[in-house]
Amino acid sequence: MSKSKDKKINKIKNRKIWPFVVSIVVSILIFAVIGVGLLEASFSNLVMSKIQALNQAIQEVDESYHECMQNGEDFQSIARNIYKFTPDVQSICVVDEKGQVVQQYGEFEPDFETLQEQVGVIDLSENGDGQGDQLWLDPMEMGLMERTSLVDDGEVYGAYCWYVRPLSESANLCIRVMIVVYQYELASIVMMVLLFFAIMVLVIGWNIFMIVRAVRQRCREKDILYTSTVTGGNNIQYFKDQAEKLLKENHRNRFNYAMISVRLEKYHNFCSCYGIKEGEELMENLFQELQRHLQNKEVAAHAAKADFALMLKYGEADNLRYRLERMVSDLKEAHPTQKLNFGVGIYWIPQKHEDVGTMYNYVEVVQETIPEDLEDHICCFEESMLDKQRWIRKVEDDMESALANREFQVYLQPKYSTREEKLSGAEALVRWIHPTEGFIPPNKFIPIFEQNGFILQLDDYMITEIARLRAKWLYEGKKIVPISVNVSRAHFTKVDLAEHICKLVDQYNVPHDMIELELTESAFFDDKDILINTVKRLKSYGFDISMDDFGAGYSSLNSLRELPLDVLKLDAEFFRGEDEEGRGDLIVGEAITLAKKLDMRIVAEGIETRKQVDALAEKNCDLIQGYYFAKPMPVEEFEKLAFPQEAK
Repeated sequence: MSKSKDKKINKIKNRKIWPFVVSIVVSILIFAVIGVGLLEASFSNLVMSKIQALNQAIQEVDESYHECMQNGEDFQSIARNIYKFTPDVQSICVVDEKGQVVQQYGEFEPDFETLQEQVGVIDLSENGDGQGDQLWLDPMEMGLMERTSLVDDGEVYGAYCWYVRPLSESANLCIRVMIVVYQYELASIVMMVLLFFAIMVLVIGWNIFMIVRAVRQRCREKDILYTSTVTGGNNIQYFKDQAEKLLKENHRNRFNYAMISVRLEKYHNFCSCYGIKEGEELMENLFQELQRHLQNKEVAAHAAKADFALMLKYGEADNLRYRLERMVSDLKEAHPTQKLNFGVGIYWIPQKHEDVGTMYNYVEVVQETIPEDLEDHICCFEESMLDKQRWIRKVEDDMESALANREFQVYLQPKYSTREEKLSGAEALVRWIHPTEGFIPPNKFIPIFEQNGFILQLDDYMITEIARLRAKWLYEGKKIVPISVNVSRAHFTKVDLAEHICKLVDQYNVPHDMIELELTESAFFDDKDILINTVKRLKSYGFDISMDDFGAGYSSLNSLRELPLDVLKLDAEFFRGEDEEGRGDLIVGEAITLAKKLDMRIVAEGIETRKQVDALAEKNCDLIQGYYFAKPMPVEEFEKLAFPQEAK
């Protein structure tokens, strides 16, 4: 998985809801604190403004009282006058130094002992030294109290306080007043607070809406993230996440787990015959059947194309194999009208396991080793399989640069005449001299090139190199022998192959009869008509055509009948091992006789002993190629062998 894709998937999987929840809680707390503070501040400001206004009235009462006393008016007349013009005054008293009420107007009188214990004192002096006027608030009555209004416009709320002012060294003036807050004033505060809380409700409601939306969006995204577009069930991303979760829960290794890959073979062929829609329906049915086989704490998913990924528990390895065999059998029985084959790869998850993606890659490596035409094969992962895949990857990574850097070198293996036993020809073979791997034998890279198609470029390279070498020898005036070059069967699917080879050779102005083209007999079983037509055109252009590896398992006398061949190469397997009954010797003799009657030259390859050379000479074989005379060698060594005079 690419980093950007992995980052996006993790962003979807790890999208958190808790920030929205926290924002709601924080919003509620903030709005609650602000709301309570706003209510308290609004009410406090209102009360303080009332107190300030009342204090001003008290000051006026105090001044008028002293003025009237100086004019000789009696206490009752003064009090009545104050009470008449200041309705908030509840009681006026004169208290002596012992706390006894000397004179009183109104029904309330102060209790100094209680006041000293319970009152809150507001210093009204200018310098705040406590020596001036004091407003004594009665905390027992400062809570808002509902009372019948003293006016006719509805209910009011009042709080009471005592104002104390020294009259002399032996007396104090005490005035009880009521702070009045009207209902409409409270209503305005309440409306403001309600508006504030309405805004708070809207903000919280919006956050709740966003949470619900985020939850639904996350559910939809996870559905998309974890759903296979083919089966409608779990996909490989779901499998990886669930498998990782199960393995973490199994940290004490209560269970043994195995990673499984189940592949429907020839799925593309099925889709070609029945259609893509039917193929997807088949995959959906197969997935549902696999789901039916799952136990607790196991997981399955559609991985890719025709592959299913499973992680299964097991006790013994043989029991898991038996379970997989039953599973495959049930998959086939679910579709009895269609021939279905399955390949199963197993990776036994160790206690110290790697990440799920890597382990699933191991079972995919196993799948690559299972031939597509092998029926219901169950194979376990081995480290050598991974080494093989790594080697294939390295070969494919390096092959283009190797061709450009001329790391593929031409080796020539001499062919010797049977009777004179002198060098009479050669076969061009390719060797790879890798800058870090060193010498790489053909069997380590040719099969890979045949599978990935790079063999076509390599064939062109070899034909070009031999044409260039031939031109060099002609220019130097050397006596040259025929050199054969292999042309892979993949080339013979091209209708214009003959013209393509002519173009490669003609750029060096080399006569066509100096180059022999070898094809394997297996090419005859591809498109026979194209092959026959191409061989005929190549012969018309002057090339000699030989059939390599005759008798290597694809032998068909029909190919000799239909192909106008010049040379027949007997496969080396004819000459290996013991031939106690002489059957191999008889076949070789008859093959040589048949080829002679068809006007073909015979080359025997893989010859390693003198006895084999003598036997072939008796049977009239034309050329011998093998280690007995010479191994494949670099061009420089071949030139020393082929042109000894020039070497001197």
